[in-house]
Parts: sequence; structure tokens; C-alpha cells
Amino acid sequence: MRRFFHNQPNSLKVGSTVPLTEDIFHHWCKVLRASMGEQALFFDGQGGEYTVTLTDVTKKQALVTINDFNPINRDLPFTVNIALVMSRGERMDYAIQKATELGVSSIQLLTSQHSEVRLKADQADKKLAHWQQVAVSACEQCGLNIVPTLLSPKAFSDWIDEPAGVPTSSTVTKLILAVPPDDSGVVPPYNQIEGNDIEHNDIEPITPYTPYPNPLTHIKKQFRKCSLAQFWLLIGAEGGFSEQEITQAIERGFMPWQIGERVLRTETAPVVALSSLLTLHQTLTLAQE
Repeated sequence: MRRFFHNQPNSLKVGSTVPLTEDIFHHWCKVLRASMGEQALFFDGQGGEYTVTLTDVTKKQALVTINDFNPINRDLPFTVNIALVMSRGERMDYAIQKATELGVSSIQLLTSQHSEVRLKADQADKKLAHWQQVAVSACEQCGLNIVPTLLSPKAFSDWIDEPAGVPTSSTVTKLILAVPPDDSGVVPPYNQIEGNDIEHNDIEPITPYTPYPNPLTHIKKQFRKCSLAQFWLLIGAEGGFSEQEITQAIERGFMPWQIGERVLRTETAPVVALSSLLTLHQTLTLAQE
């Protein structure tokens, strides 16, 4: 059964007859040539989905009857928000599309020191509308009934310092992806990052460098501890994050997460991270049964 996003919240009532929106009418009736009696699923982003039947079709309009409502949402069993530095063209579309299919809750768009995309004021609204439609189309395809929120672009330095931008709760796990390893393939400890206040000479000889916490161990603990674990993923663009930005993120509680030994493209990182979280959660859930 085909699925369509009905962008008029609270207008769908079981038992009522409503006209199709212009977008749905064009797609369903004009492009797909739907006929009377055909059924589809509508969702309005408020949760759940409606079964509808096409009851009247003219050249310019069509009506559907709302048959029933199913409260199912098919969300992830945990919450994931992504702060994503914008990239060029189809890479950004792909990242948003696949993150939506995999269940992301929101995407905060960012610029960074090494990012190549910087939108002018008159471009931002148009791009945001385009990317929101990419998310809507992904929901129509994959079965999600709540469309992720895309938040207007902000500079990394502004977002990371906003009290409302970066959550501080101990129930939220914050991970920064694409932190490049050194020549040995190991991500450097926090106090070896350039710009950190801790110098080698300030550490007693018997005190080793403090490594980053193991993110996988922390993620597993969060899944076991929280009935609805929450994650923030911070992902850079093609040029990656600067050392200063990495340090800022770590100071705000983000743990570096180097997923495997390969360098992932910016559009691949959300897919791998979300898939990894879901796999870890499912593995732990099966182990507890």
C-alpha cells in the first residue's frame, strides 16, 4: 500500500472525507493514475498512520475517506540526534535520506572551520525546505510516521557553546565521529591534542596519558541503564573537524568514536553510526532474553 505525507496536521479524522493536498493529488492521481476505491496510508507527522480510500476523482481534485487509525510509529528503541556539518550536493541529500530511514530524531545543520558549504541568508530557507522534503520522502518510503526535525544552520562554535544546543544530562551519550587517528592508527589521548592546556611536562612521570573512554563500553552501559537511551552524534564535513573544534567538543563531553580503521565519507558516517547503535541495542536485547 502506498504511503503519503499529509502536511496538514490534525485535519485527518476517522470517518471523515477530506480533499487531497495538491502534492498528493499530483503524485497519486496524476503520476500513479490511482482510481476510485484504491487505498493508501496517510501520515501527518504527529504520530501514527491512517488508512484511506479514494472515493472521488476529477481532473482537478480528489477526495478520500479516512477509514481507520493505527498509532504505530516504528521509531528506534532509543533516541538519536545528529549535528551534521553541511556538505555539497548529493552527499548532503544522501546523508539526510539515510539517517531518516535509520530513525534519526533530529538533524542540526552546522558549518565548521573546514566546511565548504556556507549558505547565504536567501539560500538557507530554500535549502532547508529541500532537505526537509528529502526527509519526508524517506519517511514515506521506509514506514516512519514522525518526520525528523531539520534545524537551521549554525556555526559550530556558536552551537557548541549554546546551553540549549548541547545537552548536559548524564543520560545523554555524546559522540564525535571522524576524529582522525595518528600514524599508528590510534586516536590520540585528550591531553595530546594540540591546544589542550595540559602539557607533557605538567604530568608526573608515573602518570600515563589518560585515554578516551571506550565509547562502545559506555554505549552498552547506557543501553542497559536507560529505558530510552539518548545519543548525540557530531559529524564533520569533507574536510573534517579542526583540532580546535575537536577539543571544544571533548570539553563539552563528546567522546571520540573511531568506527573501524577506515576513513568514512561524511555521508557514510551517519549510516554506519546509526546502524552500529541499532545492532548493539539488538544484540544486548537478545542476550537479555
